[in-house]
Amino acid sequence: LAENQPARETVQVTYTNPETGGDSQNILGYYAQMLRPGQSLRLPIRSPAMVCHLIEGAVEVTIDDQSYRLDEADTCCAPGFAEVSMRNLLTDAATYLFLADEAPLHRKLGVFENRG
Repeated sequence: LAENQPARETVQVTYTNPETGGDSQNILGYYAQMLRPGQSLRLPIRSPAMVCHLIEGAVEVTIDDQSYRLDEADTCCAPGFAEVSMRNLLTDAATYLFLADEAPLHRKLGVFENRG
């Protein structure tokens, strides 16, 4: 995806149920996120809480006004409605993260909110 569409601002894959095309689970949503070398990304402010696990690379995650450095196998979480940004600390390689959030549950309950 990153090679075929290099102009994309971000490269994210959403895990879906292959039989329905919907959420892979009823409560949690799962995503793979790639940050290009040196890339910074600000996530939209949304109602679901989120867990972020670093698969490969090094990233600085800022949640509201607190910054955390994640190295391989580190995990952090952000509460709902938090301002979250990520910065790949590597200038010569991509960073790969696994994200999970409560978006499917929030949508089913009618409380999902995306503040952009």
